[in-house]
Amino acid sequence: MTDRAISYEKILQKSIEEPIDYDEALFLFKETENAVKAQDLFRTALTVRNKEIGNTFRWSGGIASVLPCKLKPLCSYCPYWIKDTTQPLTIDEIKTGVKYIEEQGLKEFHLSGGTDRRSDGREIVEIVRAIVPLTSADITVNVGAAMSEESILELKRLGVKRIGASFETVNRELFKKVKAGDSFDAKVKLAEMINDSGLEFGTGMLAGLTTGPERYKDYVDFMFFVRQFRNLKSVYVSRFFPVRGTPMEEHPRCSTMEGSRIIAIMRLVLRNIDIGPAAGWSYDDIPMWVMAGGGNRIGGVHINRAPGYRNNWYLHSALEYRDRMEYRNTIATASQLLKESGIEKVIL
Repeated sequence: MTDRAISYEKILQKSIEEPIDYDEALFLFKETENAVKAQDLFRTALTVRNKEIGNTFRWSGGIASVLPCKLKPLCSYCPYWIKDTTQPLTIDEIKTGVKYIEEQGLKEFHLSGGTDRRSDGREIVEIVRAIVPLTSADITVNVGAAMSEESILELKRLGVKRIGASFETVNRELFKKVKAGDSFDAKVKLAEMINDSGLEFGTGMLAGLTTGPERYKDYVDFMFFVRQFRNLKSVYVSRFFPVRGTPMEEHPRCSTMEGSRIIAIMRLVLRNIDIGPAAGWSYDDIPMWVMAGGGNRIGGVHINRAPGYRNNWYLHSALEYRDRMEYRNTIATASQLLKESGIEKVIL
């Protein structure tokens, strides 16, 4: 057996008891291009997840977009606001969505927007104030770097549990290129204010923005950058998918395997937080990311403005359209896939 193989095995064995370091994370990305070694990584990450936070999962819901995105230019990969006719949900529609989530029995959901960097957050405060009487569920807010300290504290007073500041990448040069209308420094400031307020902090990565071997450094840089925020409770991993009509329509898709390797290595670094999928995954991918150490929350209900197209054939009966709104309820199908992945208990 080579020294290289021994090092790989030692890193995985060590990781069961303690976090891996930067160089070890980078080494694992390179080694797990080998599919057999990737399976070893997944088994180890699954062991760490079960050891650190167990294998009981919890349902969550989401409502989007509650505010318009006014970044100029829009992020190069984003398909949601490329048409001038796109409209966010109204307050009454958001209330309808909250009532639907309540009917499903979910105990937590997130509100996500668009971002207006000129805003101090008063718009999202008014939305939360309007829906608080309708629900006892934990609320997470994610509308980007469009919030003052006063708004954060008011959201906390209203009972918001967590606020998100999704970096997507911590490569500043790449950030400036693909998110030219956004501000990395403003994101950092928002994350710091969230932590100072005592609220939980959530963030996200968009995997596949970088291609080639250098992408591994970007992934590891992200993990060790967000680790500094003491109230970090969740990280989502989206997989890049090209959308016609966006500046990045020719950019390659991020694979399920790559996304799962990111989740697994992130588990060995960040240990006891919620790590899961977001955009670019389907519920058919559930066994993959669950068995790679992802969890322990899973989206069961998502409510949005009805899109101009309705060709999500793979969701078929999970989709319902009424009053210009799309209701995506995957609880029934996802429950079966979770059970097949060894998750026997999913709580509301």
